[in-house]
Amino acid sequence: MSQTNDAYATLRRAILDCEFAPDTPLVISSLKARFGLGWTPLREALPRLEAEQLVRFEPNKGYRVAPATITGLKDLQVARTAIETALFVRSIERGGDSWEAELVGAHHLLAHTAAPTTGAVTPESLAWETRHKGFHQALLSAADAPWLEHLARQTMDHLHRHHRFMLNGPDVVARLKNASGEALRETFARTLGLSHHTQLLDAAIARDISAAVALLEEHVGFSLAVYETLWPEMDNDHRQAI
Repeated sequence: MSQTNDAYATLRRAILDCEFAPDTPLVISSLKARFGLGWTPLREALPRLEAEQLVRFEPNKGYRVAPATITGLKDLQVARTAIETALFVRSIERGGDSWEAELVGAHHLLAHTAAPTTGAVTPESLAWETRHKGFHQALLSAADAPWLEHLARQTMDHLHRHHRFMLNGPDVVARLKNASGEALRETFARTLGLSHHTQLLDAAIARDISAAVALLEEHVGFSLAVYETLWPEMDNDHRQAI
């Protein structure tokens, strides 16, 4: 079982980090050669990933990475908004001085980390991802709601895959160079910049629940704005796999 768990964890991380692009076939022989994993652990790990909707199985074709779609992103945003709003409100209501100190500290670390650039994963972008995730976890950390926290982690894992794809996907660098590049850069700056995170911090410290919820809902919507800037030619209501 430990070998199956290792295979599951290895493949899951590779998929979430977009080492395999959306819709990529997952051929067991290739996975075995790449990761040095056994046939049986890989066969047992793939159905677990299918249950998490990270891979799909197609009869006569096998497994492939789940696609990234606008419909899926919108669904994830609805889930994230519902779950994180409940956690954020509870944190504001229940958090004490230690929670405020944790939140200020997490914001300080994020403020001293350069926002990621597009087109490639770098040590700097990995540091930003870690500190950005830490800040958002700190916002919710005083809620004391284990099941909601579990659901929040699952949702954020799936969104991490979408975010990695929209930052480093094959279309991004090309689109930054064309006529829509300026609009895309502005959208990335707004999405990844510090300003909105500071507003979230200020609302939390002020215990202003209405402002905090409105800011969180706006923040969740930023990733959709990036998708729409990247792929404006696609109709949002009928978009297929990106």
